[in-house]
Amino acid sequence: MPGLRNYGLPTVLCILTPAILLHLGWFPAALAENMEIFTDGSEIGFIDFYVASLIAGSILGMPRALLLKAGARIAVPLIGTIITVFLVVGAVGAALGFGLRDAVLFVAAPIMGGGVGAGIVPMSGIYSEQMGGDAGAYVAQLIPAVIIANVLTIFCAGIFNGITYKGQQFFVGFNGNGQIVRVEGSTDQFKAKAKPTSGSFNVLVVGLTLAATLFLAGSIIAEFVPGLHAYAWTILLAAAIKIFGLMPASFEDAVSSWFGFVSSTLTPALLVGISITFFEFDELGRLLSDWRYPVLVALAVVVAILVSGALGWLVKMYYAETSIAIGMGMTDMGGTGDVAVVSAANRLELMPFLQVSSRIGGALVLLTVSLLIPIIG
Repeated sequence: MPGLRNYGLPTVLCILTPAILLHLGWFPAALAENMEIFTDGSEIGFIDFYVASLIAGSILGMPRALLLKAGARIAVPLIGTIITVFLVVGAVGAALGFGLRDAVLFVAAPIMGGGVGAGIVPMSGIYSEQMGGDAGAYVAQLIPAVIIANVLTIFCAGIFNGITYKGQQFFVGFNGNGQIVRVEGSTDQFKAKAKPTSGSFNVLVVGLTLAATLFLAGSIIAEFVPGLHAYAWTILLAAAIKIFGLMPASFEDAVSSWFGFVSSTLTPALLVGISITFFEFDELGRLLSDWRYPVLVALAVVVAILVSGALGWLVKMYYAETSIAIGMGMTDMGGTGDVAVVSAANRLELMPFLQVSSRIGGALVLLTVSLLIPIIG
């Protein structure tokens, strides 16, 4: 489907189509059972394998200058947007009778969490560990918000492109025409290197080993320091290694190559496995039957876009670019959603910043929900 494939359709189809076939009885039950075991049927399953690779590769493959030189400036709209969306959606959810807890944990958090593989999958594990219940049941509750928000975000990106493609400035600092920071100088140092989708066997083995080591270290720490999920500790370890330069560049490149290989070849497998294992049409119908649910989803997207742009403008970033990079980067469907957003907004140069929003912002959301659950859960 030319055109539509660039706007997140492959991800949506990978999640919806297998579940539809299974629901209609057109998917072999024996194959579905095997896929469920493969996806989430062991102590450390394919989901953990995939998420560990994604966390290690996306953070260690990110330019260090992006974390150090732009990190402090980006942190203002990033953290401010997370806090504001959680507060506004929670307050409105409570006022509408939807419930503050459900509005925050099942609407705001998954939308802001960085997509499916790095967002709702680890989030469901956190919920299961800290609130009890089955992780798969939580995934079924979280996926609809992400899908609806992704569609709305891409639509908003197209609107921003439409109102700025001729360089229109509605106020000083509104449109940077692709440049995000309102200072002199080049943003080349912030551009991420293209992640290879293949590599030599030795390089990929090194990348796999390091990603697995980080995840195992995070799991060990989580056993001795309760309160944060193993994914959260893995994120913190990878960020510390990158910031303080504790790993040779060749090793970082190997982890990045491994991530590129996994994300390009195994993402469809993850999405189809999630669809077969977790997606429940009855749950989707139940959520959409309550008019307050889509209203809260739309509210989260709009608040994220408006607030991120305003906060970015206050720290000398362009309003439109910050809204796209931070607000839309956090409310889309992760990697595929990032591509769709920058394409719809016609600002491909913002991709590294959307990666920060999806990965670092998503990591902050995981940390936030881990801390919030004991309070509101």
